[in-house]
Amino acid sequence: MVNKLLIVESTAKSARIAKMLGSGWRVEATRGHVRDLPQDKLGIEVNQDFRPLYEVQPRQANTVRRLLKAIREAESVYVATDLDREGEAIAWHVLQLADLPPDKPVYRVAFTAIIESAVKAAIASPRPLDLNLIEAQQTRRIVDRLVGYLVSPLACQALDGRYSAGRVQSACLRLVVERERQIAAFTPETYWTLDAQLAAGEGEFNARLYSVKGQRVERLTHEQVDTLTSGLKNAALWIGSIRHGEQIRHPAPPFTTSTLQQAASQALGLSPERTMQVAQRLYEAGQITYHRTDGADIAPEAQDAARRLIALTYGGDYVPNEPQIYLAKSKHAQEAHEAIRPTDVTRLPQDVKGDGAELYGLIWRRFVASQMASARYAVQVAEVLAGKTHGLPYPLSFQVKGRMLVFDGFLKIYQDPPDPDAEPEENPILPPLSEGAALHLIGWLPVERQTQAPPRFTEASLVRELERLGIGRPSTYASMVQTLKQRGYVTVKSKRLVPSKSGVSLCDFLTVHFPDLFAAGYTAHLENELDAVASGRAARLDILRAFWSDFTPQLHAAGEVTQATKSPQQSPIVTGETCPACGGDLVERKGKHGKFTGCANYPDCGYTRGLEHKPVTLHGATS
Repeated sequence: MVNKLLIVESTAKSARIAKMLGSGWRVEATRGHVRDLPQDKLGIEVNQDFRPLYEVQPRQANTVRRLLKAIREAESVYVATDLDREGEAIAWHVLQLADLPPDKPVYRVAFTAIIESAVKAAIASPRPLDLNLIEAQQTRRIVDRLVGYLVSPLACQALDGRYSAGRVQSACLRLVVERERQIAAFTPETYWTLDAQLAAGEGEFNARLYSVKGQRVERLTHEQVDTLTSGLKNAALWIGSIRHGEQIRHPAPPFTTSTLQQAASQALGLSPERTMQVAQRLYEAGQITYHRTDGADIAPEAQDAARRLIALTYGGDYVPNEPQIYLAKSKHAQEAHEAIRPTDVTRLPQDVKGDGAELYGLIWRRFVASQMASARYAVQVAEVLAGKTHGLPYPLSFQVKGRMLVFDGFLKIYQDPPDPDAEPEENPILPPLSEGAALHLIGWLPVERQTQAPPRFTEASLVRELERLGIGRPSTYASMVQTLKQRGYVTVKSKRLVPSKSGVSLCDFLTVHFPDLFAAGYTAHLENELDAVASGRAARLDILRAFWSDFTPQLHAAGEVTQATKSPQQSPIVTGETCPACGGDLVERKGKHGKFTGCANYPDCGYTRGLEHKPVTLHGATS
């Protein structure tokens, strides 16, 4: 007899978990969010403390009916939606709809890996719903709806087209547009460097001009190069001081969401969106831990398993004396979850088949490498002197740095993919050198160079910048970039993001009329406020009131400017219909993508014509 119900988010999880739990259990999936704000009206009663008016999503009506029936029939209910804000909110919405009797046991369980031991351990240690997380999710959803629903129609009117503004997506777009403007405004500067091509015994190497009269030299003019090479034409050259040292290169931490997206983009050519799709399947198959995380922590048992594997496969020298411990690098990290790792480190990359094999291999190698010993290099820095005679140097010096790998450590299995925006390191292996040894000048190597404009963002570098600035959170990086591409605000050219004409127009409109709202600093500030709500350090209503007091003056000012600048030919056409949200007139406008309909009382009412949407009645109650 089925007497226990476990609710998860995806159907892919439900079948796998049902096999783990066996008889006496029923596993059902919510298939994502079951309730949301309505599609055809604002859905927020601002004057009643921003009360949200949730409705069952039309596509989820059958799912909700099935869930409520299963809940009624179960003796106890375990809700195992994902362990982030959205997952906590999904759990809350399902239980709100169920309207459970007080004597029915309800448990919130959370696990980071879909393996039998993790699932059963979570069920054995349930917890209450985290109301602070739910409050944070609702705060985010309300702010996002207010921004999108009220600003987007204003942009449509001002720009004569269909445009969509979003609190986070538009801040992301602004980064791309501003980078493009930096590139356009950049004036390259020409400079020169001077290398000496030298022979020492049977070996050769290049040394670069390092200092003149005790001052470090990085850039030269063409005239300075000519003067130097002419003056050193008959000079003697020899080795000055030599410094020997050791360089330790530590392994990188296991992946977080953002670093996985960056590495997958650079190593495998995957977009952030595609990376998350594949990672989702690996997670649901029980092959990796939860993939939406900004934490760098690792479970002790996973560390122990990795250390045993490393010792067995590569030898004891590759196992550090103490386990490698990592802290999240991002100052915005919430440290809520483990880093991304294989659930079973003995499942080798070649054991995984299908389109997730490459990504699994990347995750496996990064995790195992993170638990391996550091690499060691022998470093040699040689000073090259020049003078009229040996031993009497001119007041200048050249320098060369050589590096030789002594112990490969973690490099045995993993190296970070090359960063297309980074300067390649030049660390040659030097021939045997000794202080005072004479050198033979083969020739001068003057090189003309130019300063470079900042590069356009790749999808990987944009994600890195979003994380650095605190814009969004791990669950939103991929969707932000994907939304900009889908709506045509950016295009991808030679793997670089380029803003479109419509993207620039939208960004300019938002920047002029809402200079702070879509700025990186404000967006990051609001994310921190949401984190404060999630941790119980701030109240939802306080955050919403503060936001609204800043937002409404800009909104009304922008609306007045937009109406004042509309020409008679652009005036909206009254349709004769009544706005279902406020009772005002509906008006029709013509944009570049065709006609669209909205409320004439904008911005006081933000209604625009969308998909037909009707409340869904479930068991006698309208959601």
